[in-house]
Amino acid sequence: MRSLLVLVGLGALALGGLVQAQPPPLGIVPQPVPGLSVSIWMEKAQYYVGESARFFVYLSQPAYLYVFDIEPSGYIRLIFPNYYSPNPWKPAGTHVFPDGNYVFRVQPPSGTETLQAVACLQPLPVPLGDQDDPYPLLGPDPQSCRTTVLGLIPQQNCATAWATFQILPAAMGYPCPPCVIGPCPPCFGIWPGMCWYYDPNTNSWQVVIGECAKPGWCWCLGADGKWHFQINICFGNCP
Repeated sequence: MRSLLVLVGLGALALGGLVQAQPPPLGIVPQPVPGLSVSIWMEKAQYYVGESARFFVYLSQPAYLYVFDIEPSGYIRLIFPNYYSPNPWKPAGTHVFPDGNYVFRVQPPSGTETLQAVACLQPLPVPLGDQDDPYPLLGPDPQSCRTTVLGLIPQQNCATAWATFQILPAAMGYPCPPCVIGPCPPCFGIWPGMCWYYDPNTNSWQVVIGECAKPGWCWCLGADGKWHFQINICFGNCP
């Protein structure tokens, strides 16, 4: 249970969109809505446990958006809207998630995970969770989760799409950075004495040996096996 999304982590490219040849993962088959369509895609096809991630959603027109996470175990969570971003109304265009001061982190179990986006012309009576559980589980077992989702979504005035990706076991045993807000790096691929440096110009993480000297966010893995955080600020002529 407790797979993809927890407060601290999920990353995202190119699986996306509605796959007409496959049945809808949640069994949702809305009647066509003139002018309303939705697409969803991930930034990567696979993630290691502990990685942070994001995903993208495109709406052809303004709509109420809902994104469900179907874990490899079959349990279903509502990941948008959520406790940290409770407003489901989104304008037309492409939207990046997470969309606020929170991050998603990939959690076990490993396997195939699915996100299903549902766009509707009217709001749905979904639970938003709380601070202890911002992404609420929709039932005590996979079947009741699915039944709950089907009971929430009408057959009319909605459109749906989904994206699938793979969750792989963590690449190393070090604990993940305890970040809660802001960019959150992976928790694999470096050893004590190395750092993850976040470059705001390229919106990406880079591995640094030793200390981070450039302005930006930095998580370093110390000799004690613990993560240490720093923010470098530069005034005047900066590198």
